[in-house]
Amino acid sequence: MLMSSADHSVFRTPVTELASQRTPSFNHHIYLRLRLALSLNLRRQIFIAVCDDVGLRHQFTTHLHADLSSPGFNFAIADEMSVRSRGTTPNPSTPTIAANGQTSAGGVAGQVISVPRLVTLPLDLENPDILGQIELWQAQNSVPDGNWISSFQITGVETLTRQPAHLQRVFLNSLQAIAENLDRLNFNVVLWVTRPWCRSIQQSAPNFWQWHTALFEFEGDPAPVNQPEPSSVQETVPQRRHSLARESRIDADFRELVLTALKHEVDLRPELSSTHGQPIVDVLDDPSLHPVRLLHQIEKLHRDQAAPDTIGTAYRELGDWYRDRAQQLPTSQADSTVAIRAYEQSLRFITSKSPQVPDVLNDIGNLYWMMARTSNEPSVNLEKALKAYQFALERMDAEAHPETYAMLLNNLGSVYSDLSYQQAPVENLNQAIAAYQSCLHYRLAQGDLSRYAATQNNLGTTFWNLAQHQQPALNLQHAIAAYNEALRHYDPEREPLHYAMLQNNLGTAYWALSQCNDAMETLGTVPEDFLLLAIGAYRVALVYRTFEVAPTAFAATQNNLGTAYWHLANQPSTHDDDRQNYVQCAIAAYKESLTAVQHLSDAHPSSAPTFSFDVAATHHNLGSACYQTATNERVALEPAERSACLETALYHHVQALHGWQHNPDFYQTALIATIQTVKAFSDRYGIQGQTLALSRVPANLLPIIMKEL
Repeated sequence: MLMSSADHSVFRTPVTELASQRTPSFNHHIYLRLRLALSLNLRRQIFIAVCDDVGLRHQFTTHLHADLSSPGFNFAIADEMSVRSRGTTPNPSTPTIAANGQTSAGGVAGQVISVPRLVTLPLDLENPDILGQIELWQAQNSVPDGNWISSFQITGVETLTRQPAHLQRVFLNSLQAIAENLDRLNFNVVLWVTRPWCRSIQQSAPNFWQWHTALFEFEGDPAPVNQPEPSSVQETVPQRRHSLARESRIDADFRELVLTALKHEVDLRPELSSTHGQPIVDVLDDPSLHPVRLLHQIEKLHRDQAAPDTIGTAYRELGDWYRDRAQQLPTSQADSTVAIRAYEQSLRFITSKSPQVPDVLNDIGNLYWMMARTSNEPSVNLEKALKAYQFALERMDAEAHPETYAMLLNNLGSVYSDLSYQQAPVENLNQAIAAYQSCLHYRLAQGDLSRYAATQNNLGTTFWNLAQHQQPALNLQHAIAAYNEALRHYDPEREPLHYAMLQNNLGTAYWALSQCNDAMETLGTVPEDFLLLAIGAYRVALVYRTFEVAPTAFAATQNNLGTAYWHLANQPSTHDDDRQNYVQCAIAAYKESLTAVQHLSDAHPSSAPTFSFDVAATHHNLGSACYQTATNERVALEPAERSACLETALYHHVQALHGWQHNPDFYQTALIATIQTVKAFSDRYGIQGQTLALSRVPANLLPIIMKEL
């Protein structure tokens, strides 16, 4: 908001966040450590990789698979070359590795066995026995004897959360079995888990935990906390790599075919028989054409007059495949469209009382929500998402399935919240609040703590948004209560970035409440009280939200901290001695924020990073604080220090002018502040000071400024 013209300060609302910031450089460092550990060619290593973000984890597992399959990581080649360099002939019976990662058994002409260094195994949910799954893979694939060491990365552990307790116990027992048989194993394991599962393994599989070699913790959100929660998480790990040209061609050729098949019964064999001149068997072996194989299966189920639920389940599997692709490529709506059509076909066949119905409807709602994020008309897709969630809720027994019911309510609240940015903000925000509050009736703190806290954070942020439209004091108090309740259930040591995000949001709510002058008498307090609470929350956030871990979030919170100190300094009741101390604290915070901004901009010169606050406003506010320091005669400064303060003020006001050149109202505010600072140079240092100041402003502004001097 703009302050009075006499103050010339601009304060944008401190940043209220719905999701914590990513830490790409930190994650890249962790990834390199994991890759190095796997490339050392050791055996019987147990690595636990912790990553809550499904999308990030998929990137890491795919890159790891690709990196360790490349010649640069092929240690058998290096071993053979080192043997030859010593003048020793390698044993012809020892397997050698071709540059493409294949093994050629010496002495058998033309025999080539594909044995990758790293094998990716999605967890088998029907029998989640990791050791058995690895041994089955080894039995089905020819693995050379001797020094050959394979590593297996296991994905999909988080999907066990929705499985019965006895299957979860099978999984945990298999981990114990790995620990008990470690001395006879000839492979390494990389177990990808979420933080809740990591804690569960530590408690329920102590032997496995004791023998694990290393823990690699990646930063990332379980899902942005305002994002609808998927009813299930499934991963598709490619069995072999394809060129981008091949994949894009397949997408173009077959997506329309799949859509057509979903609308009409078609015989797919003629279409596939001449695909790109390849035999049908070769095409169907391509993992990218899994949906085509599913369509063949569905066609056969129709011909065999299979049970409707069986056909419906097959359609759902097809929808799941395209849903997973849509989640990996959220900017593309084509895969979401196919997934929705497949789910709609699924609903035609499965019985209305099937437990699959709410999950399918939830997935449809999530897909429409995703499409709204990249659509030119988001309202249309958001309203379709609402209908899907509402339809599911109407057909559910909340008491029998409280977790699913709560998930749907949380997602409903998220969509109402998004819709409030498009239309009827007060009505939709109130609907979102009602949905979140209903969700919390079924999603208790005694259950899934992270989701309970996430919903409380969403509720707090929705109250904060509603406060911008009506009853600010009341709604901000509700927001503060929700944020505090969420904080009670976050462990800052285990989830530091989530904890810091909530502290930042809490500080923002306190700051906003300090601006509600009409509420002070009702609450029996003064603005200073809430500003001090805001400062305390921001400072706690910065304990965990450091520049090294989360630079963009660090910059935002430092900006918020500077604004809170600046407001505190300018309260009428603030003592003069305290006032200058608060101004200096504001200057320090603003400088920290802008230093982080500059560092990130320098690190990404070709693509400027996006910040959640107005950087030009930060420049302007810093300039105003420096101007006040330089012109305050009660502040004991040496002449050189006072001049330096004025120069700093002028520099930042000019930076604000650059940042606001396309925003006329704010640009005018920055221009007035710039003229005021040039006048201060002229008044204090005469013509020399004026000349110095004018040399620091854009040439096109000189005529305007000269008229005001």
